[in-house]
Amino acid sequence: MVTSIPGGGCLRTSECGDAASKRPPSRSLLDDVATDAPWVAVVDGFRTRQPRRRDRIAEYEGLLDRGEHLRVGAEVLAGCYQPNPPAEGWLNKADGRKKRLFQYQPVDELLFRVVNRLMQPAAVEKASPWCRSFLPGGGARAAFRSVLADPDTEPKAALRLDVRDYFNSIDVRDLLSRLPEPFAEGPVGRLLTTALLDPRVVRSGRIVDGGRKGVMAGTPIAPMLATLYLRDLDREIAATGATYARYSDDILVLAPPGELPTVERLVRDRLAERGLDVNEEKSASTAPGEAWDFLGFRYEGGAIGLAPITERKLKAKTTRLARSLLRWRERKGASSTRTVGAFVRRSNRRLYGVPAERADFSWATWFLPMLDLPQGLEGLDHHLQREARYAATGRRTPRSRRLVPYSGLIDAGYLPLVSAFWAMQQGTGAYDELVSRRTGLI
Repeated sequence: MVTSIPGGGCLRTSECGDAASKRPPSRSLLDDVATDAPWVAVVDGFRTRQPRRRDRIAEYEGLLDRGEHLRVGAEVLAGCYQPNPPAEGWLNKADGRKKRLFQYQPVDELLFRVVNRLMQPAAVEKASPWCRSFLPGGGARAAFRSVLADPDTEPKAALRLDVRDYFNSIDVRDLLSRLPEPFAEGPVGRLLTTALLDPRVVRSGRIVDGGRKGVMAGTPIAPMLATLYLRDLDREIAATGATYARYSDDILVLAPPGELPTVERLVRDRLAERGLDVNEEKSASTAPGEAWDFLGFRYEGGAIGLAPITERKLKAKTTRLARSLLRWRERKGASSTRTVGAFVRRSNRRLYGVPAERADFSWATWFLPMLDLPQGLEGLDHHLQREARYAATGRRTPRSRRLVPYSGLIDAGYLPLVSAFWAMQQGTGAYDELVSRRTGLI
């Protein structure tokens, strides 16, 4: 059997097997890919964070039981492993647009999860201090706080730029030429080159040329590569003296009004040189003292609140859930009590997660710790209550409040965001206790 390699040449699987039996003499971060430990750790973590994805968990466990992961790891170290082409899919967004996503087969998806885990220390070391998205200690809150660490934010104008379809638009050859050691060489360099330069995708069950697909949004290694790609741009912008932060495709610059246009031209020119487009609908500049948005938050008058887009997104998702459950109730003949329970359970999981997810990510743990006051949360609470009643009654009228009283929502496990906010102010212990007691997410 012959395996084609992007860029020419091929390897026979027999040759790969011979090479895979010989470990490289030098030690690297990726060497453990041919041992059980990182694979087992990744599967355990995935099982904890994604307990509802039972099918995928079973596939991962089956790979481990068969020992397939050790064969794949050995071939990666030998430089002769070629991932299967990923499946192409589309995600419907709230604004009606579609986002192109990619998903590898279970063995390759798990491989890249393991590679991501093993390469995290190197990524932390090599990433610029102005962009550490998707890396330990580099969350959105850290990026936002890094901007507010500037004591002179008030007299500065703000510029926010969003890169359109960033992950899928990255020029892969340019990326590979800019990756730092140890990503650019050795087993990981060969694996990335093989995977990223392979033009094939699975579309509607057929293998076709997928065209430009960048680092492939939806795949486990894409966030790390997207963070590393613009490191030199980060340094160049910071060297202007502007206050600067980037979170993957989201860029924020604060500078004196007279200097901001020059910095903006620099950023736009550098992005254009790499074939990256600015999404003008999500980009804006504001004068000193005016509100500016970054990573779902709004900074205004010295206080941090929710950005309007954050409120709109949550309301849109809640409305879609209510409509879906209303159709379900009518189709199944479910009672209003059962429907309210289903709405509250699904909303709670989205807002508060399950215990294993809370420390990593949920809507509440992302946003609530950053807010100075609960303004905006009251309106979201009102919307959640209204949509729960709509799912149960088909009405958004005062009568629906009589049919589904507030006490009925509380009995179903509803927890207002305002209450969660004040519990968060007391500390994570108080917050976790309230969420567990009121929602039943234990």
